[in-house]
Amino acid sequence: MKPNQLVFVWDGVVRLFHWATVLLCMLNFFVVKEGGRYHRYIGYTLAGLLLIRIIWGFVGGHYARFGQWWPTPTRVKSYLAALKRGEHPYYLGHNPGGSLMILIMLVGLIGTVVTGLMTRYESIFGDDLLEEIHGLFANGLQFAILIHVLAVVFTDLLTKGDLIRAMVTGCKRVPEGTLCQDVKPDAPSKANIDNSNK
Repeated sequence: MKPNQLVFVWDGVVRLFHWATVLLCMLNFFVVKEGGRYHRYIGYTLAGLLLIRIIWGFVGGHYARFGQWWPTPTRVKSYLAALKRGEHPYYLGHNPGGSLMILIMLVGLIGTVVTGLMTRYESIFGDDLLEEIHGLFANGLQFAILIHVLAVVFTDLLTKGDLIRAMVTGCKRVPEGTLCQDVKPDAPSKANIDNSNK
């Protein structure tokens, strides 16, 4: 790839889901009253966003699809082995470690939303059981988000990437001499590309 070439990675649906989810989670975690009307409305909105993102994970663009970034054991082991050797592989999309964290956050978000929605039917499941499960998912999600933010900053420093900027603009700058591990098969430029990790 050309030095500092801009590569379009994250489409509008992915970026909208990401930032809307960040905003809504922060509101529900730290601003609105727990269990109140606005808390529930935010939960309904998150449920809708999740449904859209899950569908988009099968029909969206290359880097939005689950199959492109799914953290298979082989991908994760290969990535961790490279890190152990002191290498820092560059991925246009999510690296396998990041993919694993995203999967954990998606599971946490789904669990939080589903148990939150089900608290409307507590009489079926018992007085406090769903509230407790909902709280566990929400607390786990907060912890996962914190780890995610720290990992993004750390990864950007190691790889000279620009994940945060890319999640705003949709484009990533590829530093000069970078070997990209997950370039689209039909990308116009194949210089400095290694697709062996697919």
